[in-house]
Amino acid sequence: MPGYPLTESVTSRWHRFVGAVGLRMLVANAAVGVLAGLAIAHVRLHLGMPGHKVLLWLTPIVAARLLARHPLGAATGALAAACVSLGLGGRFAGGVLLLPLIGVAGAVFDGFILFAEKRQLPGWLVVLLAGAGGLAASLVVVLKRILLPQFRTHIVLGVSGPPAQILSYAFFGLLAGLVGAAAAVAVRTIRRKRSNA
Repeated sequence: MPGYPLTESVTSRWHRFVGAVGLRMLVANAAVGVLAGLAIAHVRLHLGMPGHKVLLWLTPIVAARLLARHPLGAATGALAAACVSLGLGGRFAGGVLLLPLIGVAGAVFDGFILFAEKRQLPGWLVVLLAGAGGLAASLVVVLKRILLPQFRTHIVLGVSGPPAQILSYAFFGLLAGLVGAAAAVAVRTIRRKRSNA
């Protein structure tokens, strides 16, 4: 009989499920994470500062999270980037044991953006909040640097050791959050103008 769960088509149940959890948007975030993982494994910026790779992986993940608007988008993208990089021999995640820190960093960023989305903040405020979220996420990631033995000493703003690493990671996290969010807000604005035209 129509209307009963047993006679409902599997396809319609699947479409309802996909719509409910935003599976397509989550897959989009994961795909961006995969591309970021490829970039981390193969692109060298040669900046010589701790945390500069945050620009390669966090910036596109921030933009994808803001455009796809899935509540777990950044965590999913960050874990995808870490797994792909690790699979290709990259050390961005700090090895298998420290890989969960990357997911936690993504979840921290998700929390900042959920706050902005629930309050429907204007674009410029979302960019600032994303910068703060990128900074916070980067401070989670710096833990892997502090936990792993270091053979080089970096000097940032006259300080060395762990404080220099924290400062450097914080800077690159802030920059990645601001750039990724500014790009996402610009894309949204262009879309809105085109749909209104």
